[in-house]
Amino acid sequence: MKHIFTVFCALTFLSLQVAVAQVQVQGTVMDAETEQPFPGVQINVKGTLIGTTTDVNGAFSISVPEVGTTLVFRFVGYSTQEHLVTDGMTELNLRLFESILGLEEVVVVGSRRLPRLVKDSAVPVDVFGPRDLASQASTDIDDILRTQVPSYNVQRYGIDDEATLVRPITLRGLSPDNVVVLVNGKRRHRSASMALLASSLNTGSQGADMNMIPSIALGRVEILRDGATAQYGADAVAGVFNMQLRENSRGVHVRMQGGQYSEGDGTNFLAAANIGLPLTSNGFLNASFEYRDAGPTVRSGLRRDEGLLLERGYPGGSTNTPDFGRDDPPAQVWGSPDVSNSLVGFLNAGLDVGSNMRIYAFGGYGQRRSEGGFYFRAPGTGSARSSVFRFGSGDSAVRAVADLNQNDDIVCSDVVPGLDSDFSAVQSFISQYSGQCYLFNQDFPGGFTPRFGADIYDLSATAGISGGPDDGFRWDLSFGYGNSDIDYFIYNTVNASMGPDSPTEFDPRGYEQTEMTVSASGSLPVEIDAFATPLNVAVGVEWRREEFATYPGDEDSYRVGQYGEQGFSVGSNGYQGLNPKFAGTWDRPNFSAYVDLETDVTERWVLGLAGRYENYYNDFGSTLTGKFAALYRATDRIRLRGTASTGFRAPTPGQANLWALQTALAGTGDQLVETGQLPPTHPISAALGAEELTEETARSFTLGTVMDISQDLTLTVDYFDITLMDRISLTGNIPITSTMQMIMDEANLLGGVENLREIKFFSNDFDTRTRGIDFLLAYDVEDEEGNATQATIAWNWTAQRLVSFSAPRQISDFLGQQLSTPFTLSLLTPRRQIEIEEVNPEHRIVMMGRHVRGALHGMLRLNYYEGWSACRNNSNSCVDANDMSLLDDYDGAIIADLELGYRLFEGYQISLGIDNLFNTFPDAHADETLSQGNIRPESTPWDYNGRAYVLRLVADVF
Repeated sequence: MKHIFTVFCALTFLSLQVAVAQVQVQGTVMDAETEQPFPGVQINVKGTLIGTTTDVNGAFSISVPEVGTTLVFRFVGYSTQEHLVTDGMTELNLRLFESILGLEEVVVVGSRRLPRLVKDSAVPVDVFGPRDLASQASTDIDDILRTQVPSYNVQRYGIDDEATLVRPITLRGLSPDNVVVLVNGKRRHRSASMALLASSLNTGSQGADMNMIPSIALGRVEILRDGATAQYGADAVAGVFNMQLRENSRGVHVRMQGGQYSEGDGTNFLAAANIGLPLTSNGFLNASFEYRDAGPTVRSGLRRDEGLLLERGYPGGSTNTPDFGRDDPPAQVWGSPDVSNSLVGFLNAGLDVGSNMRIYAFGGYGQRRSEGGFYFRAPGTGSARSSVFRFGSGDSAVRAVADLNQNDDIVCSDVVPGLDSDFSAVQSFISQYSGQCYLFNQDFPGGFTPRFGADIYDLSATAGISGGPDDGFRWDLSFGYGNSDIDYFIYNTVNASMGPDSPTEFDPRGYEQTEMTVSASGSLPVEIDAFATPLNVAVGVEWRREEFATYPGDEDSYRVGQYGEQGFSVGSNGYQGLNPKFAGTWDRPNFSAYVDLETDVTERWVLGLAGRYENYYNDFGSTLTGKFAALYRATDRIRLRGTASTGFRAPTPGQANLWALQTALAGTGDQLVETGQLPPTHPISAALGAEELTEETARSFTLGTVMDISQDLTLTVDYFDITLMDRISLTGNIPITSTMQMIMDEANLLGGVENLREIKFFSNDFDTRTRGIDFLLAYDVEDEEGNATQATIAWNWTAQRLVSFSAPRQISDFLGQQLSTPFTLSLLTPRRQIEIEEVNPEHRIVMMGRHVRGALHGMLRLNYYEGWSACRNNSNSCVDANDMSLLDDYDGAIIADLELGYRLFEGYQISLGIDNLFNTFPDAHADETLSQGNIRPESTPWDYNGRAYVLRLVADVF
């Protein structure tokens, strides 16, 4: 063994190349428009991986192999320049001119080597610059990305509690739990919001809130569409978002825009500024600020029961809801939430200390208030709100009345009018029995619609130090902190168990997500004769701690009032307050270490191999993940690429421990009921088959090609195949029978709550296989006069299929007691089984053309969405009482966006944009509108609010 080791060391030593004489070139890069030094410009020796970047003063120094070498200068949004190194050249100064983006962008995500071209990447990466992010009527980053990336989907959630306030997305059909978000290459924390009532694809997810990063702060957004757990840690199954912040040390960039929908609502305003300041002569401080306000929209119709109530003399339910500037506001409100006081600030700073060392820091603070509506609480008829206006159901339903004095001669339940009585009879009863009997009709004669929202706060900070030459050992030490704090509120509702003493405003609970990360990494290019380029050896270790905390609501929000024993619901109706006995703090630390190798084995072959060890030492133990990537340069114009990787995701502490009581549509889709979201370890959950959560595991493969059809035309095609096993998701709403209800009440496991009708919990219940193709054809040309044209066609096909799920189980005993009538329970409802495969369009196409000529610029974007299917009324069974299908099929559509702009004078531009030019939207099924009031299906994959206008002014002040 000793001899083998000696020979190995000798061979390794002999394989190191001897350095040859090189030419040293230095200089300064300036911004042609501002005449200011240009930091962060990528400089590469053409045809090699030798490269560097300009410092905060725009200066650079690079060693090139020989005279006759070409240096390439690139920066996102600027025209690429090439300069030949001639004999005797030691200094090179130049200016970069702003351009329209092509595929020449340099990216850092997906590899730990020096930044490289998108088309030289072994993994598929999308890059979007400031112009792409700004050319939208929407001020919401989720909508902005949806219109740019065909594999990125997000819906409008009208009445879905937390999902209305922080919308969950999907990438390649997978939830935001399977996406890692980076800022400047460092992991960003999750939001404290969990989407308990989202779509079938992302219900229960807990992703990052990207609206807490001002878009004006971004120099570019890189989207890695590939599994990358071995490189970036747990959760990176569907892909990675890297938000690269601006680094300019001079200049003030201002953006102001306002707009609204053609319906006259949803008025929005945005004011943003980016300021670059020098931090001594060797650093930069870049500050970004954004204020945003977006008014609510109303896309609702008259519900069947509301119309019936009006016929019987009841005042309109809209008397207890905001009018939203309308003459005839409906009682049931569907649409976008009201977003107000959204203020976000972000800082990015770097200071060069010495020739090869930088101290850096970045972070931000954000806050906003977001508010939406809940379902209408009807004050009469058979659909009257249970345990508030009604007791019982079906033929046995009666009007709910509180007996204020059970010792007098009046038995209120004997004299109260029936649910089908006219309003005049209700008024007469209230007048006659005032002080003895109480109806909520007294304070809410037309019923009520709760208003639900949250004050959302976000804080993040990362600091570190990095160093090392580009051709030597490069290292990085950093510490990151992130915090998301959400304080929920609800008003225009009651704690019915308190009767006439109930307040109408509550603070039901608060959630907080806190994450800390300490990381150390290093990389070294090792010269090896056998390889065409140095072998880049990257290693790193990381410690991360994730904590989720829940805070109890005000006492009235969960109090069991004196009328609870008469059958009235407990807690703030719609979103019950959190009892202190169920609040808590849960954390999970983990340690990881990785090795990442990458090199050009030959001039044609690029190979990469990564491995990662992660240890969740408090619960899940350790796991290993790996990734192999390859790029083959078949010709100078054709590249073939592919990857194979494994991945995993652990449940968040919140998913493993959350307790929440909410109001939702029953699984039948026709009644509002109290639903309990319980931890999987809770005795009630365990009695229904729940088990402690385990991690998800994944296998991923990609195969693709990049073709330079001409100098201006590039084609990329990538096939992907992702198998995700033991997926973590919420069960459907499990009905609680009257017998089970009695057993639960006797056990007193719910803090006095006795009106739960359905239960749900997180489980590892099913496996899926997701396959698809990403296609991009990009044309980009610019003439010497600065006129430019860009055109892209991006197509995505994503098909997700259920591979397996847990078999239905027989429930014959509950909490240790035998059930007289056993029942069969399936954790994955028929609705979920269908919508996992059908709710997202399988085919999406984004076609975009942009042209700049002199002072004028224009953009036309077409988004095609194939048809999709969804279950009406969110019915769990997706069939009605007569076993008739409730699966609705919707036709595909093309959504056109148009923008025209004019440069008023140097540095000032004005633009007018129209999103959804032809006001295209689907109509909800008539029965869904009559039963729950929405006139547009909530599953619509684009913004169902319709046509939107925007006026934008952009200025570079100096």
